[in-house]
Amino acid sequence: MLAGATGVALAVGGAIATGRDEVYLGLTALAATAAVVYVALRVEPAWPISAGIALSIFSGHSDRLGFPIGPDRLLIAAGLLGVALEGLRDVEGRARRPPIRIETAHWLLFAALLWAVGSAWWAGTLTQSSGFFALLDRFGLMPFLVFLVAPVAFRTDHQRAILLATLIVTGAYLGLTALFEGVGLDALVFPQYILDPSVGLHAERVRGPFAQAVAMGLGLFLCGAAAAMGMARWRARPWVRAGCAVVAALCALGMLLTVTRAIWLGGLLAAVVVVWATPRLWRLVPAGAVMVGLLIAGALAFVPGLEANAKERSGDEAPVWVRQNTNRAALAIVLDRPLFGVGWERFTDRSPQWFHQDDDIPLTGAGEGVHNVFLANASELGLPGTFLWLAGAVLAIGGGLMRQVRRELWPWKVFLLAATTMIVVAGSVGPLPYAFPLLVLWTLAGVVGSTPQMGPSSRVTD
Repeated sequence: MLAGATGVALAVGGAIATGRDEVYLGLTALAATAAVVYVALRVEPAWPISAGIALSIFSGHSDRLGFPIGPDRLLIAAGLLGVALEGLRDVEGRARRPPIRIETAHWLLFAALLWAVGSAWWAGTLTQSSGFFALLDRFGLMPFLVFLVAPVAFRTDHQRAILLATLIVTGAYLGLTALFEGVGLDALVFPQYILDPSVGLHAERVRGPFAQAVAMGLGLFLCGAAAAMGMARWRARPWVRAGCAVVAALCALGMLLTVTRAIWLGGLLAAVVVVWATPRLWRLVPAGAVMVGLLIAGALAFVPGLEANAKERSGDEAPVWVRQNTNRAALAIVLDRPLFGVGWERFTDRSPQWFHQDDDIPLTGAGEGVHNVFLANASELGLPGTFLWLAGAVLAIGGGLMRQVRRELWPWKVFLLAATTMIVVAGSVGPLPYAFPLLVLWTLAGVVGSTPQMGPSSRVTD
């Protein structure tokens, strides 16, 4: 950390002395590299990866917090480097950990990434910030890398507890932020760019540090699920369990306050799927239903304007028209250009020629992205690239859900099922360019799906 701080100070001093931004950027990059190496050498990888996932809630807005480089990216890079250095020490006989396993899912994801990079180069978006960062987050380079190292970085119960606790603390922040936004306590909202209507989307709704209501809802759901898992894990510690219960309640309330139908539908469907797949949870259904009912009734009664906003959103057909038009245009592109699509991150500027007036709905949505992640990839990458990406995801995530696991990993498998259901629902009705939920999903897939299995006596099913 000292190296990083010293480097930033030199960067600022150099920039002031020369008056050139290039000096600041260059020295900042050197400082960031020094900080990454220092953390990789000194800190257990589970810590920087978990912290990086948590700080990705500010992804895309780090500059508004004064960071020239997103700290989430530096921390995850430090964690990845730390895992690699552990492997080198293991070769020298000074560390004991399982090797990173390369399976079919990894090869498919790597092939899909190569296809996406080639598409971005062909479309001219590889060197554009929007195209490059979309490859990192929306397509999934960073989540894929975390998926690769997660079985090693989170191989022990202690390391997984670090990840779980980090998500719960993140949920406490997101839940409180949603509450403060919802009831109008603007002075307590941090950072303040959340309240700036010129930043992001959905300024009239609870949107948190993502500055986007759907991303906020996904973050609240994932952190709330982590808090529910914490209640089961730390049941012998009453105060910790009570804190987890408070965080879970705050996250559930925050999901309601986002006034986003995709989040409401996804949360409900995820709860039904998890309860249906986990018989041990059936006995909790009546109490859970009562608590959710009380939470909704209380929110409608005490949160100003929530009931009116909910009614307005439930009857708003404009977003539905946009989805229908963009999805129809994406399908038309797939039919016209099935092999290569229009190129990575090119749908918004190349798709208007595929928009056509429908007799029943207004012609809206031109210039917007596809509100379906599967159609978005198919229209931009073509069917071969989309098949590679989808096949890799099915093997990676579906493989974890289908595989029998050790007893201590069973709650993580349930967590993965909930996260997958929620994100698939959200991705079916909207784009998914959000770093935090995708990082959480792929980390869970790595923890569950690629963890070396024990013998039959240690496996459990439910």
